[in-house]
Amino acid sequence: MTRATPRTGKHKAAYTPLTASTALMATLKTALTVKRPHGGKAVRQFTEWLHNNLPTIHNNVPTKLKPRTFIDAAGNLHVDARSKKSHRTLFVAHVDTVHKDDGVNLVKIKNDTWHAYGGVPLGADDGAGVAMLMHLLHSGKPAYYIFTQGEERGGIGATFIAKQYADLLAEFDRAIAFDRRGIDSIISHQGYGRCCSDLFAQTLANAFNDLDPDAFMYAPDDSGVYTDTAEFTDIIPECTNISIGYYNEHTERESLNITHFTRLAAAAAKLDWDALPTERDPSVVEEKVWGGYKGYSSVYDNAWWDGNDATWEDYADSKYKRLDAIDALMDATQGFHGALREMMAVAAYPDDIELALKHIRVQNLGRDELDYALEAIQAGFDVDTVMLDLFDMCHVH
Repeated sequence: MTRATPRTGKHKAAYTPLTASTALMATLKTALTVKRPHGGKAVRQFTEWLHNNLPTIHNNVPTKLKPRTFIDAAGNLHVDARSKKSHRTLFVAHVDTVHKDDGVNLVKIKNDTWHAYGGVPLGADDGAGVAMLMHLLHSGKPAYYIFTQGEERGGIGATFIAKQYADLLAEFDRAIAFDRRGIDSIISHQGYGRCCSDLFAQTLANAFNDLDPDAFMYAPDDSGVYTDTAEFTDIIPECTNISIGYYNEHTERESLNITHFTRLAAAAAKLDWDALPTERDPSVVEEKVWGGYKGYSSVYDNAWWDGNDATWEDYADSKYKRLDAIDALMDATQGFHGALREMMAVAAYPDDIELALKHIRVQNLGRDELDYALEAIQAGFDVDTVMLDLFDMCHVH
């Protein structure tokens, strides 16, 4: 990890700038070793660290690009590294994590997998994505980059950008996030509907697979839930989310496959992003169908907001909880029940979660029960009420 040396006496602070060869791992280590819940001191300091470590001029030698930067009113860090108008790619990553408190995050490495000590998430969601963007910046990839705040609290920063910077977003043909679990997804749908065209998703998948055929098997995936690029689909034609190699996000079992991560970084720096096709019309809404019913729509959240005397944080908390429940249910359909078990336990016995967990038998939940719960939450039913229904279905006396 690179860092500034404290000033002592008359000596100036020594500083080792990040380079194309060091930015990826230096940023990743910095990100994963700090817990960064939204609104805390740690996430502000990390944003400042990113700002201070952007490519610039060192020792009178210019780097490949000298970005123009600013921080908006929501705390999002904007980095404009375009050299001409034909560069119409936006990269997005969020700086916050799901940790509850600030503090040191202890990372352990076993073979090619990174985990965290102490029963807490690793924070590769989306520390890995942040590191990827810093890598692309220092590799000289011309594009516009935004490091957002509050994605884990319902996309606070991205929602602010969509409302306040619509004209800026209109300058891009594609918005790219590296915030998807696994190693093979190019997301074409996020939660409530289509976010990019099949042509775009397949072309991007093919491009990655061609760059590293021994490592990659990317393919379009319509089972995305939510990341910041979902907020831009009304303006930007092609919005997606790419698998970056982490698993079991939001849980103490979160891990990062560092081999996939580093090979993806090498390929991403080689890929001609501005050559990707643009086909989707953002003015046309194509809703996703989950098991015969239409997907989650932000219309529900807007109605909730308009009809209640509530604060923005209340709105964000409600949206975050609903998106978290959808994510947990989608994980459960793939056999990963950890997040769903915890949500059921909290809803049933918030004063004794460990006791509640002992009485949950997830084997009692089949696809029909999970589909029921997902449909109910998508339709706007109270999350805790749905979780209590599920708890009753799988409660072992």
